[in-house]
Amino acid sequence: MILVLGVFEIEIDPIRRQLHLLEAGQLLERPFSRGVIGPNEVVVTYGFVGKVESAMVTQAFIDRFHPKAVIFTGAAGALSTFLQPGDIVIGDEYFEYDLGRRDGKVEIIEGSVRLIEKMEDHIKGAFVGRIATGDSFVDNDEMREKIRRLTRSIAVDMDSAAIAKVCRENKVDFVSIKTITNRCNVEEFQRNYQKYAGKSAAFLLGIIDHHFIE
Repeated sequence: MILVLGVFEIEIDPIRRQLHLLEAGQLLERPFSRGVIGPNEVVVTYGFVGKVESAMVTQAFIDRFHPKAVIFTGAAGALSTFLQPGDIVIGDEYFEYDLGRRDGKVEIIEGSVRLIEKMEDHIKGAFVGRIATGDSFVDNDEMREKIRRLTRSIAVDMDSAAIAKVCRENKVDFVSIKTITNRCNVEEFQRNYQKYAGKSAAFLLGIIDHHFIE
């Protein structure tokens, strides 16, 4: 079984609309749909913002459905200058840029090599790299550059590293597939979000509809 997560409904809608529905319900007051796409059984849900809520929801759904893989889709901001709105980013590592540690150590959370390898034939044109995560919307060039230098990441969001941590502790494969909607600019986000929010889910749909992912 694959668990597909999104922050908002629009970010998972391409997946949900293609499900051959087996079950619908709520968990932690978040709506979920369980069904089949191609050779894969899929559970899809949404409705969380930031690291605490994303970790809470991920753990609850792992406990309930015992997925073999968790895939997070939705929007992200570009840290690297070569990324443009509409680009697809696939995380291979994750970094909490706002986590302060007394020992000063940096923790890199690794994503699933197995999942990325299964997608290998489909990720041409996508960018694979590290995603930074924090509980703030990054909305200016100074903060963007600071996070880029600190984390050596290509994109930033508010959830991926937290979900990656939960999956690591539960020994569940994880990958984040995000669409760049902005270059850490509020106006650009507002202009592009509706256009690109579901693009990464549509990208994922093209993979799981034809290939067994678990």
